Amino acid sequence: MAGVAEASSSQAGHDPAHALDGDAETRWCADGGSRPQWWQVDLGKEQKVTGVVLDWERRAVAYQYRVEGSADGKEWKALVDGAKNQDAGLRSHDFAATTRFVRVTGLGGGGNGWISLWEVAVLGEKGAPQPAPAVPPKTAAGGAAAGKPGKGGKVAGNKDPLPPAEVVEKMKPVTEEKVAGILKEVKAPAEFDVTVFATPPAVNYPVFVSAAPDGTLYVSSDGNGSLGRDPQRGRILRVRDTDGDGRADEVKVFVKDVDSPRGLVWDHDRLYVLHPPHISVYIDKDGDGHADEEKILVKNCAFTFKDRPADHTSNGLELGVDGWLYAAIGDFGFMEAEGVDGRKLPMRGGGIIRVRPDGTGLQLFAYGTRNILEAAVSPLLDLFTRDNTNDGGGWDVRFHHFTGLTDHGYPRLYKNFQDEHLAPLADYGGGSGTGAAWIDEPGIPEKWNNAPFTCDWGRSWVYQHRPTPKGATFSVDQKEFLGVPRITDLDVDASSCIYALSWKGATFNWAGMDVGYVVRVTPKGFAPTPLPDFAKASGAELVKLLEANSHRRRLEAQRTLIRRGLVGETAGALEALAGDKTKPLASRVAAVFALKQGLGEKAHDFLGKLASDASITAWALRALTDHEGQLASVPAALLVGGLKSSDPRTRTEAVVGIARLGKLENAAAVVPLLADADVVIAHTAMMALRELKAVDACLAAIDRTDSPTIRDGAFRVLYAFREPKLVDALLARLGKETEFVRRQGLLTALCRLHFIDGVWKGNSWGTRPDTRGPLYQPEEWSETKKIAEALNQVMSQAEAKEVAYLAGEFNRHRIESAGALDKLLALVAKDASVLPVAVGQLARVSAVPAAALPLLTKAAAADDTAGEVRANAIQALSRADLNAEATRAVLAGLVKLKAGKGDGAVFEQTSEAFFNSTKVEKEHAVLLAEAGKVAGAESLWADAALLRIVDRLKTKNKARDQITAALDAGWGEPKRRAQLIEASSLANKKVLADKILVALADPDKAVAAAAKKAVDKLKLQPAGAASGPLVGTLKVEEVLNAIMKTTGAAKRGEEVFTQVGCMNCHTVKPEQPLKGPFLGTISAIFKRRDLAENILLPNKSIAQGFVTQRFVLKDETEIDGFVTLEAADKVTVRNAAAQELVINVKDIVKREKRDLSLMPEGLVNALSVADFAALLDYLEGLGKK
Repeated sequence: MAGVAEASSSQAGHDPAHALDGDAETRWCADGGSRPQWWQVDLGKEQKVTGVVLDWERRAVAYQYRVEGSADGKEWKALVDGAKNQDAGLRSHDFAATTRFVRVTGLGGGGNGWISLWEVAVLGEKGAPQPAPAVPPKTAAGGAAAGKPGKGGKVAGNKDPLPPAEVVEKMKPVTEEKVAGILKEVKAPAEFDVTVFATPPAVNYPVFVSAAPDGTLYVSSDGNGSLGRDPQRGRILRVRDTDGDGRADEVKVFVKDVDSPRGLVWDHDRLYVLHPPHISVYIDKDGDGHADEEKILVKNCAFTFKDRPADHTSNGLELGVDGWLYAAIGDFGFMEAEGVDGRKLPMRGGGIIRVRPDGTGLQLFAYGTRNILEAAVSPLLDLFTRDNTNDGGGWDVRFHHFTGLTDHGYPRLYKNFQDEHLAPLADYGGGSGTGAAWIDEPGIPEKWNNAPFTCDWGRSWVYQHRPTPKGATFSVDQKEFLGVPRITDLDVDASSCIYALSWKGATFNWAGMDVGYVVRVTPKGFAPTPLPDFAKASGAELVKLLEANSHRRRLEAQRTLIRRGLVGETAGALEALAGDKTKPLASRVAAVFALKQGLGEKAHDFLGKLASDASITAWALRALTDHEGQLASVPAALLVGGLKSSDPRTRTEAVVGIARLGKLENAAAVVPLLADADVVIAHTAMMALRELKAVDACLAAIDRTDSPTIRDGAFRVLYAFREPKLVDALLARLGKETEFVRRQGLLTALCRLHFIDGVWKGNSWGTRPDTRGPLYQPEEWSETKKIAEALNQVMSQAEAKEVAYLAGEFNRHRIESAGALDKLLALVAKDASVLPVAVGQLARVSAVPAAALPLLTKAAAADDTAGEVRANAIQALSRADLNAEATRAVLAGLVKLKAGKGDGAVFEQTSEAFFNSTKVEKEHAVLLAEAGKVAGAESLWADAALLRIVDRLKTKNKARDQITAALDAGWGEPKRRAQLIEASSLANKKVLADKILVALADPDKAVAAAAKKAVDKLKLQPAGAASGPLVGTLKVEEVLNAIMKTTGAAKRGEEVFTQVGCMNCHTVKPEQPLKGPFLGTISAIFKRRDLAENILLPNKSIAQGFVTQRFVLKDETEIDGFVTLEAADKVTVRNAAAQELVINVKDIVKREKRDLSLMPEGLVNALSVADFAALLDYLEGLGKK
């Protein structure tokens, strides 16, 4: 029966209506673990009810409950008594009652979970009509809502729906009162004019834009942004300026309803659109601005709303002069995309894929990027993109160059296997890369023209980059070009008009109608030549247009020629242009690919001859092998010859061409390029040989003795294969090889082949994937046992230096071997040189063996232990079952590690491992004894550990009580009091804050001095010290307005950062071990007002990488926290107590994202506005260091 639901309380995102929406994926959940909690439905009027069916959230455990009915919502009558229920699963109850309200009250059960219902079915008389739901009343107890199922299993009937198309098309495209404000905030170079082209409500939430040659814009408008999943939030608009005043005066809804519209390419009468999960073409047959036909070209090239929102998804789309559509794919990838020709492509990770405009030929072009949104495609077919940061994990905003057949390293290779991926051209620190475009138009001033432009949503700038050739790639710079708040994309038309999109007014999802705008940027004083009528132009005229100094006009002329077919003298004219060395290279390349696309294999004779012209050889070779269905007539000799060219680009294209040709007999010719001095060519050769499956050619290369570089490159090729015959071949060579250096390559190769990357089942690796590499999901395969036995045999028989080397490779490749570890432990007793490797291995094994405890104890405490070895020993002991001696050794080791003044990041990582160790926690009796000695630095560390334990154990238990009692007793002794105060600073905890403030006036001078230092370090502030209004006494909008007018001292802001406990969950320096969301570059993503709002209202809009997740385990334990590392078999979570917990994936029963931030509301309520402003000043300053 239908009705209006409400509840005693509701967790954000789990509204009462979710238990009545018929959607198996949504539920109501109380906002907390207190009992009882009730849920009820108002049926609108009294009527006969015949029973209820209750689907509790945790179906494997029993809930206790009662069901009641009421005519007025005040006086209740019992219908079902389940107070003693012990039965799990779906609960169904029959009864007969006449009632308007039905209430279900959860009394208990459900394990440790909160009271929560997937669905409640209130049963009426058979055949009785169902009343329409009443308007939901507003309630302070959690609110009420009514809805109905929509697309993707979500609730339709958006609270703030988009207006119908016919309404939008009657709106004025520009709202006059918005113009002045927009023009004030857009910053353009002096050589350009800016006009406001379109504004809300007619044009809002602009994500991507495609400009037709005549300046007609196609704008993808997506109110869901990256995190929303509401139905009917996406549409595509056609926006035009018909009177030439620089402002739109017509809006048409080109596509009325499309989920997550992203990249767009307009071509003649059709719009190619990437809209997860598909790439489609929408055709406007009559030119009225409304799509008449839709065809899916590539299906399943992203996930749907059922799986996840459109974040880290498939994004931008660009068309090159080679006739390929290039799609930018975020690192969440897709399971199996499929083109219209049945060609399939899986992709776990991010990169570039490409497909023909007819949906054929789907293929991978580049791999190993993070969250790229669009690639700028140059007239010479170079691709550039601005990637996104992983917030403190060593991958910042990277600028990539794609040449085809490249791996850029994310997330598997970029940290520990850097010789196997291509480094970026630049790393720009913090920010958030979005759209991109290559601009080569005659009106653009020379210093800005013929360059890629990239958008940064976080920094609110469009940047121009100037690529300077450097071998097979480029070096680049970066220059601010256009400042637009929350810039998402830009494009240019054929009259040198640039269009830029703003997302101002929203963050990651729907925020009402008034979001975003479009501006037009034009070169001052430029009068473009009239746009040709491409449809009426002759073939000769179109070929002549390929010589234009406008990329957009060249591309339009080329597309028109190809649509018509290369008839008459057109082909000859194109050949003449392609072969004319006096013509611009961009024009010649456009002619080359017009011939290839228009004539197919019939163009090969000419292209083969053209390849002898060194100035255009690279593009001729690329065109020859650019279509996999047209390779039969391609002469391999041309490609092989290109491998010897002195031109790096030609060598690169020759290598790629040989890979596409797919003939294994050409592999031997590619092998020498593994030693090419140009890293792009050497990398491409490696990837090409993998494509060719050139196992034998590479085995022959590793037998060579004349070139260690080629040999190393050949090994890297072989890492990609999992073939029994390859394993046998490597083992046979290992058995014969005696030279240590040459054996190293064989041992590393076998370590790499020990695991296979497991089959992906669609699970997300999140925003914090495991970066250890070289595989993301290492699993055993048929040859694992054989390899392991061989390597263990080597370990048992080898000399110390080979044992040390092999153990290091075990570490790098995440191979755990009890036998190898035993060998290492035994060898250490005979050869101290093996100690570093042994301890390093122990620091990484999942379980530290008891036999290793003496070795680690000695290594941690010995005076002559090297800093890195000591750190590894302490980290290993922090995960081991300790005894008193080992615990004391850890304390001694920490003292010596700090005194050694080595790597600060290593020390911090080691001390945090100690402080957060549950193994150390079990030895609290030893810590109490050592602390009580008050005997120097070791006692100090013991007290620091005790303070961390007390802070972590929020609920009382025996251990906490013992520690608290000992600390209270110790406070009475001046020496221990001073030690505890100093330990508070060391532990960075405020457990004793009140006592420390009192101790400022302690009669003991040593105590008072320690207190002063601690107050400064911990940024403690006596009560009443704040001046001015407190944040908590003002409305949010008042605070936001105030902090925009107030600046504090960044130094004071750093004190506030510590004072409110930000450091418990955040780091600000890249070298610090990551705790939670990284704040070192936060100001490059959020501007001051947005940053302040996110602190004041942490639950309003939570970015994908900042979201809190809940894990329900098999033992019914529930863990809430921020994911700091996502491995295939383990998830590392940091909880609200700043404690890191490692969860085995196999133990997870349920996992869900929470709409509540781990950062509590009211965190800064006790701050003055001035102090809050100072905190923001400090955070903003971090991005400038």
